[in-house]
Amino acid sequence: MTRKPGLISHHEGGGFLEQSPVEPRADHTGYFPNTEYLGKDEMRVILLGTGMPNARRSQASASMLVELGNGDKFLFDCGSESVANLGSLEIPYDWLDKVFITHLHQDHFADVLALWIGGWTGGRHGPLRIWGPSGDKPELGTKAAIEGYKASMMWDVTSRTGEIPAGGGELQVHEFDYRGENEIVYNENDVIVRSFPAVHAIDGSVSYSLEWNGLQFVFGGDTYPNKWFVKYAKGADIAIHECFPTMDQLVNQYK
Repeated sequence: MTRKPGLISHHEGGGFLEQSPVEPRADHTGYFPNTEYLGKDEMRVILLGTGMPNARRSQASASMLVELGNGDKFLFDCGSESVANLGSLEIPYDWLDKVFITHLHQDHFADVLALWIGGWTGGRHGPLRIWGPSGDKPELGTKAAIEGYKASMMWDVTSRTGEIPAGGGELQVHEFDYRGENEIVYNENDVIVRSFPAVHAIDGSVSYSLEWNGLQFVFGGDTYPNKWFVKYAKGADIAIHECFPTMDQLVNQYK
């Protein structure tokens, strides 16, 4: 059948059901939040994970879902266990194909693997696209990390090849220089995503700014307060800056 622009077609009971990327299913069995429409000029941010590196059943590690009224959806980081929360929203995986990674700690990156394979088996027809920073050495950049994921899943991918549509098994990486200051790393469909350096662990961490329809979302990732975040997050509609418990809070939490 011919699919209308902006719609996803699902096979159900021998027929097809078309679903909008911004409107919930009328029968309330699909995309959640089922009772709240996203206006054409609106932005919605869902925190899929805000937790520590050691994810808990009640709190996954870092991941932010940004949804726009034009139908676009973006993931910023994809930390441990966050894909389970993403899956619970029942958003068709064809709409969940853009991930922006701030850095390569597992609590910000580990569930890319689950989204890649799980999204493929869950019905994504096109590639999963990953944007992420370089490192100060090639082996410490996003491209090398993605290639490592591909190598680790060779058995899995080989076993599925020819059994399900091949397009969803593709994993594409767009690596950019982590030193770029307010550099445009994505510019499609009137959406601009910029990157600027973050200060965290070793070289190769970044923060992001998404701009669309006069709205701005900024995600710092893990970073110390720094001049770039102060400059480029100023005036943002939503700015998320992660923090960490004090030593006393950690002691009281884990004793």
